[in-house]
Amino acid sequence: MNREDDVGKVYDMFFEGAMHLLNEHRLPVELIAGTMMAIAQRLYKTHLDEDEYEAMMDQIREARIEPYGTEKVRIH
Repeated sequence: MNREDDVGKVYDMFFEGAMHLLNEHRLPVELIAGTMMAIAQRLYKTHLDEDEYEAMMDQIREARIEPYGTEKVRIH
């Protein structure tokens, strides 16, 4: 398996878990998204030095992200 396959697999696993929590448990979007962001930040903070961490956070802040289409996923 190559890195691109790994990225897709991990993304799909997290997405499926998030959709399960949203749709089956009816948890708020903010709770799920905020929790995932907190986990991501702690992982980055654990594995990057301070300059790398700040550079990553800058990248995240500047990224242009498209919203999910509501026809594909049910989001509250």
